[in-house]
Amino acid sequence: MIDQFRQPQIIGASTGEGRSLLQTPVKEGLGSNLRQLLWWPPTPVVLLLGTLVVFSPLIDGGTTHVPVLVMRLILLAALTFWSFRCRQEECVAFPRSGVIPFLIAFVTLAGVSLLWAPYKNPSLQWVISLLMYGLLFAVVLQGIQAWSQIWQVAVVMLAVGLFEGVLGIVQYAWQGEMRARGTFFNPNFFATYIVASLSIVLGILSSTSSESPSRRRAIVLWLVAAILALAFISAQSRGAVVALLATLLFIGCLRFGKAFLMVILVGLLAGAVIPNPLKERMVNVAAQDSYAYSRLDIWRSTLERAIDRPMGVGAGLYKYTSFQYRFPIESDVIRYEKRAESAHNEYLQVAVELGMCGLGLLLLGIGTWIKEAKGAWQGVWRTPEWGLMVGLSGVVFAILAHATVDSVFHEPALMTVLVLSGGLVIKARSFQSPSSSWTVSRPFTAWRMTAVLMLVMTLAALSIQFAAGWYAHGRGQVEFQAGRLDQALEWFRLAGRVDAGTTGYHDDVAQVSLQLFRRSGDPQWLVTAAEEEELAIALNPMDGRFPYRLGTIYDALAARVATRSERDRLQALAADAYQQAIKADPYAPMTFLALARIRLSDGHPEEGRSWVERALEVEPHFLPGRALLAELDLKAGKLDAGRLQLKEIETIQKKFYGHTLSDTERQFLDVNVRSLKQQIAPEPTP
Repeated sequence: MIDQFRQPQIIGASTGEGRSLLQTPVKEGLGSNLRQLLWWPPTPVVLLLGTLVVFSPLIDGGTTHVPVLVMRLILLAALTFWSFRCRQEECVAFPRSGVIPFLIAFVTLAGVSLLWAPYKNPSLQWVISLLMYGLLFAVVLQGIQAWSQIWQVAVVMLAVGLFEGVLGIVQYAWQGEMRARGTFFNPNFFATYIVASLSIVLGILSSTSSESPSRRRAIVLWLVAAILALAFISAQSRGAVVALLATLLFIGCLRFGKAFLMVILVGLLAGAVIPNPLKERMVNVAAQDSYAYSRLDIWRSTLERAIDRPMGVGAGLYKYTSFQYRFPIESDVIRYEKRAESAHNEYLQVAVELGMCGLGLLLLGIGTWIKEAKGAWQGVWRTPEWGLMVGLSGVVFAILAHATVDSVFHEPALMTVLVLSGGLVIKARSFQSPSSSWTVSRPFTAWRMTAVLMLVMTLAALSIQFAAGWYAHGRGQVEFQAGRLDQALEWFRLAGRVDAGTTGYHDDVAQVSLQLFRRSGDPQWLVTAAEEEELAIALNPMDGRFPYRLGTIYDALAARVATRSERDRLQALAADAYQQAIKADPYAPMTFLALARIRLSDGHPEEGRSWVERALEVEPHFLPGRALLAELDLKAGKLDAGRLQLKEIETIQKKFYGHTLSDTERQFLDVNVRSLKQQIAPEPTP
C-alpha cells in the first residue's frame, strides 16, 4: 500500500530521474503510447474528478444552491468512502506539500472569523465552500496515482472547455447573443474558462514536434486553439484579457524566452487596430455604463474598508460593508446609487473579509505553489508531460491574474479547474520525488472515524439546509410573481423556518405581509411585517434597507391609531428605525426625508430642515427634498430662497430630460411644482 503511494507503477508514471515511462522521445511528440494512456480504463478518482469538471459549468455557472449541494455531497461521500477504506490499512502515505499548511491556516482563519462576523450565515456558507475546495485539493493529492490519470483529467477539462467554446460561438453568431457566455451566467467567467482550456492546448503544443506522426495531432490541437480563440473574442471580456495575457506570457516566455514579449506586443497592437467585437466593446462600454470604468474608485473604497477593519469583517461579508463605502458618480442622476458589492479584486476582498493576515496567508500559499510547480516543470523537461504541466500551470496563472480585476474566486466552475490544475501540478512533482510523502500508522482509529463521520454529517446537513431554504424561497418568488400572495407567504415562511439565519427570507415575509395589508386593510399584517424586519435587523445590522422598511411600517401603523400617545410612540419607533438606517447607510436620501417629515410633524422644524439639507448634500438631484425645502421657505416667508429652489428643480429636470430613467431615478426627478409656482410671485423685472 505504501509503495503504491510512493512510486506509482501504472503505465505513465514518472521515474525519479524526471524521465517519462512513456519512453517517447521529444522529437516524436505525443506518440501512440499516449493514445493508449488516454484510453486507459479510468479509475474511481478520475471518474469523480471528471464528473465535477463536467458538472460544474453546466449549472448556470455553478452559483445556485442546489447544484452546489450536489457537488458538496459528492465530495463528502468520497471522503467517507476513502476514510473507511484507509481504516483497513496498517498505514497510509500522504503527499508532502508546502501549500498544505497555508491552506489549513487560511481555512482555519476563515472559521475563526465567524466569532466576530456581524452576519453569520453567509460567513458560514463561505467557510463550508473553502472546506470543500480544500477537500477537492486533498482528493487530487491523495487519489491521483499516475501520469495516465493526470492526462485523463486534463483531457476532460479540455473537452468541457471546447464544448463551452463551440456553444459560445453558436450563441454569438447564430442565436443573437450580444456576448457569448456558454452555460455561464457571466460572459467574463465564460471567457476565463475558455482561457483555461486554451492554456492546456498551448502547453501541449509547446512540447509537440512538427514531425510525423505528431504533425496531424498538432493540426488538431491548433484547430481546437482557434475555436477557443474565437470563443474568447465573442465573449468580449475586458477582464479576461488579463488572464489571457498572463497565460501567453507564461507559456511563451517559458518556451521561447524573452523574445516572445515582442509577439505579445504585436498581438496587442493588432487587437487595437483590427476591428473585432472585443475592441468595439472596450471603446463603447464607457458610453453605455458610467460605472464600467470605476475600478480605481472601487479599489480605493476597498482599501478604506481593509484599513478600518484590520482583522477583517468576516468571510463572505464584503458586499454587506458596501452601504457605508459608496463613492459618487457625478454624471448620474443618483450619485451614490451604485454599491460595490464586489471588490473586483479578490486579493483586496480577502483583505477586507479576513484582514491582512488572511491576505498574507493567501499570497504565501501562492508563492509556495509557484516554487513547487517550478520543480514539476524541471523534472520532466521538454517531454509531453512538461507541456501538460506548463498548460496546467498556465490555468492557475490565468485565474490568479483575472482575480486582480474580477470576482473569479466566487465562481465554483473556475475554482474547480483552479484547484484541480494546481493540485495536479503538485501531484506530478511528487512522482518525481517519491520520498516526498509521510506515512501515518492507522490514521483512522475508532474515535477519529467518529469525528470524521460527525464532520461529514454536519457539513452535509448545513449544505442541505441552505439548499432547502433557497428552494422554498424560489417557490415563494414564483407564487409572488403570479400574484398568489397566500401561497407565497407560506413558502417564504417555510424558507425562514428551514434556514432561519438568512435575512432575505424574513424580509420577503415582511414584504408579502405589506401586500396583504394593502389588499385587506388589516393592521395585523403590519405588525407581522414589523416583527420580520426586526428579526432581519438582528441577524444583519449592516444592511440599511431593513431599518428603513421598518420605519415605514411604523409610520403606516401610526397613521391608523386613534390616540395621540400611541401615535407618538409609533412615530418615535419609526424615527429610531430611520436613524439606525442612516447609521448603516448614510447615502440614502429617502431615509433622511422620512426622518425629516417626522421631525416636522412633531414640532421640530429646524431639525427637520437639517435632515433635508443633509439629504441634498448627499444627492443634489433629489428633487423631492428640494421641493420640501421650497415649501418650508414659503411657509417661513422666504420667497427668494423658495424661488431659487424652484429654479434649481427646473434646471435639473431639463438636464436629464429625454434620458432613459430607471424607476428609482424617476422617483428622484418626478415632482409636481405647479403649486409652488402658484405660491411664488414672479420675479420683478428690472
